[in-house]
Amino acid sequence: MNDFHNLTEALKTARIAADAAATIHCEHAGTIEPEEASSKGRADFVSITDFEAQKASIQIIKNVYPQHTIISEELPDNPQRLDSLDGPAWIIDPLDGTTNYLHGHPMHCSSIAFSMDAVVVIGAVSCGPTGEKWWAAKNQGAWKNNKPIHVSNVQQFDRSLIGTGFPFKKESLIEKYVHQLERVLKTSGGVRRGGSAALDLCYLAEGRFDGFWELYLDPWDFAAGQLIVQEAGGFVSRIETDTLPLDSGTVLGANSQTMAQRLKNVIR
Repeated sequence: MNDFHNLTEALKTARIAADAAATIHCEHAGTIEPEEASSKGRADFVSITDFEAQKASIQIIKNVYPQHTIISEELPDNPQRLDSLDGPAWIIDPLDGTTNYLHGHPMHCSSIAFSMDAVVVIGAVSCGPTGEKWWAAKNQGAWKNNKPIHVSNVQQFDRSLIGTGFPFKKESLIEKYVHQLERVLKTSGGVRRGGSAALDLCYLAEGRFDGFWELYLDPWDFAAGQLIVQEAGGFVSRIETDTLPLDSGTVLGANSQTMAQRLKNVIR
């Protein structure tokens, strides 16, 4: 699966699947009230759009790769850990930013990643409201709407714009996060929170952000964006280490490993 032809076919499939999910987002936009969504936990919602987008993206993938493993946020039997996956696997977030979506906020997207033996080699993210589409294949660069993208060159932390996400799934992390946020606000050029980690990582990849951190993300939240950042010249890891396994936990990214270390030094 590592030769150019097969990566090209997998990337084509990922992009089609991501766009199909984003099309469903747009078709259902404004038809679901926030109170109509189901709750998976505090401030963690799922709607019919999530399920319809998931169904569409999985069907596209299965039509091409019927034997591949599928891991998607709204499937009931996802493995607890993905960092020991063998062989080819697709990692899907059919609607990243469901709360935004339910309120008509445009910062939401679909995210499709493809991994071989737990190493992400394809990533595609599609934002229906804006028409923005990002994608990457391992060792082939990162792209947005058919144009190559690259991370920013900002290296002064006091001039940097940092993206972040609130730890809404883990109330036990809120106090820790507030202290981190205070330190970043006092030392950076600014902090933004949009509500979609996949989009945050794409913004980092194209230079809208210079860094990003979040205290708890699942693999489907970051798998595609991680590769897009790396292929755009950036660096992504855990806060605690310099690696990022396909497992739930912290995620930190920056336009360089040096800038990543500066962000780590601020929030630790």
